Amino acid sequence: MQKMISYYDVDWNRETRTGGMSLAFDDRSRVDLRPIDLDELSLICNILRVEKPVYYDEATRTFSTQSDPVNDG
Repeated sequence: MQKMISYYDVDWNRETRTGGMSLAFDDRSRVDLRPIDLDELSLICNILRVEKPVYYDEATRTFSTQSDPVNDG
């Protein structure tokens, strides 16, 4: 089931070169994602910064956003 992400925290360990992310949802539940390599962490952070709202489905481990309307102009 998709849940809308309300907040997120990111960490990066330079020694092990791995990171992690904690997601908090509207229903106050949380999920911890780790380890995450640099490429994936960068991609996820970019999605979370640019897109609003962003959803996460823990069962399928997928992120998704709402559809944007197509601009005819």
